[in-house]
Amino acid sequence: MGAPFVTTQLLRFCDTDALGHVNNAVYAVMCEAGRAELSQQIGLLAPDGGRAIVLVRLELDFLREMTWPGEVRIETAIQRIGTKSLHVRQRITKGDVLAARAATVLAVMDTATRRAVPVDDALRAELAPWIVEDFA
Repeated sequence: MGAPFVTTQLLRFCDTDALGHVNNAVYAVMCEAGRAELSQQIGLLAPDGGRAIVLVRLELDFLREMTWPGEVRIETAIQRIGTKSLHVRQRITKGDVLAARAATVLAVMDTATRRAVPVDDALRAELAPWIVEDFA
């Protein structure tokens, strides 16, 4: 079993809303950044790679308020690899505070046909370091 992929993002003043806390839509953007950086690292975002991932489902639990300024930590783990999909779990923390959890389902897509395709053995091997089944 592996460990989550970790990236960080700086909060920006423009991420805040009229109440002074980080807007709820920004949490989804942070999750996207974590998934995108992991996908880029394994070649899923290469323009000539022939495959890509698309978001099929997003569940986001807001646990604590975040305020600017600061840095957030985004942890991304693969919970399960299906036939044509990846089940991903994420955590967003600021300091020692868990601010949000997310669960997403991603489909692997052929960029030429724009259709979902099976997850091949090579992709499964590339994702293996980040498989964490009990990540919550």
